[in-house]
This record gives sequence, C-alpha cells and structure tokens, in this order.
Amino acid sequence: MKNIKALSLIVMLMSAGVAAAQYAQEKPNVEFMFKAEAGYLHNVGNYGDPTNNEGSPNAQGIGYNLNFAEEGMGLNLMAGINISQDFFLGGGLGYTLCAPMRPVRFDKSSNMALVFIDMDFRPVGDIWAPMVGARLGGSYLMNPNNYGNTISPYAEVYAGLNWFYDHALQQMDRNYHSLYVEAGIQLVQGTAFIPVRVGWRW
Repeated sequence: MKNIKALSLIVMLMSAGVAAAQYAQEKPNVEFMFKAEAGYLHNVGNYGDPTNNEGSPNAQGIGYNLNFAEEGMGLNLMAGINISQDFFLGGGLGYTLCAPMRPVRFDKSSNMALVFIDMDFRPVGDIWAPMVGARLGGSYLMNPNNYGNTISPYAEVYAGLNWFYDHALQQMDRNYHSLYVEAGIQLVQGTAFIPVRVGWRW
C-alpha cells in the first residue's frame, strides 16, 4: 500500500512538472510586441507662461503654444517587450498633423514628430481587459511661423479597453493580439490635448 502511495505521489509530481514546463513554454515571461494606433487630438488649452497669447512661443522654453483652433490627427507606431503577459515597455515614433479642423485648413497646418517611451499595464481578462499607460519623450514641431521650428517635452497618460479578438487565443497563451481604444491627456508644445485613439497590438 505504501509503495502504491509513493508511486502515485511520484506520478503526480512528474505530471505537475510536465504541466508547469508546458505552461512556461506556452506563456513566456518576455515576448516581443508591436502596436499601431491612430486618432484625434482635441485641443483643450495652453499652459506655461500665462502672459503668452495663443500661437506664440512659450517664454519658459517648452515649445510653441498652438492656436486653440489647431486640433490634431495622429499616428503612432511602437515596438517593445511584453512582460508576464500584462506589462508592455517599448519605444515609439509618432506623427501629428495640427490644423484648424472646421473646416480643415492644410495651408495653416503644423507637423509634429514625436519620439517617446511607452508603457502600459493590461490585467488579463477572458475577452475584455482594461488598460492604463503613460508616455514620455520629446516633440519636434515643424511649424510655418515666424518663430521657426521648436522642440519640447512630451508627456501623456491614458486609459483604455482591450478586446482580445482571436477566440483561439482566449486561453491567454498569447494574449497580446487585440484591438483597443484609449483616451487620456497629452501635454506637448505648450498645449494640452485630449487624444482619443483606436489601436492594434500583435
């Protein structure tokens, strides 16, 4: 009887070891991941030196206060690592066209290039999962104005919701295949925006 119990225990331990090894193989702690997103940026106001008028250089040296009529349309591309299925850390490049949008005035537009570090956290869910994140970097504004091009810090915090669209992956062996929506607050070029985006991670 003791031999049977001992044998049963050994079999259970070996099975657990095999299952753990398989789980670790299917769910690596670190995986490479890409993100692509596009969206609209609503201009909510300027910050910095309160004596500055809209559409003027910021006296604190943090960029160019965009005119309140200049809203944005932007595209971001990111690459990085997915850590333990839930946390993303990577770098990204972005482009934003800032222009009066009602109607769109391309002749009075500004082109903004972004370079940033992106991080987000996504607690795993069956199909839907919340997301919070932040970005830090710099902005280069190619602006057709009397003040020339300007460089400023770029910071953003955001929250969103992921939809893990591939049913075959719902066991979260590879949980990063998803579509998502996000919104937040962005500070760049002496101007505050509310970005609303849709994205794809793979």
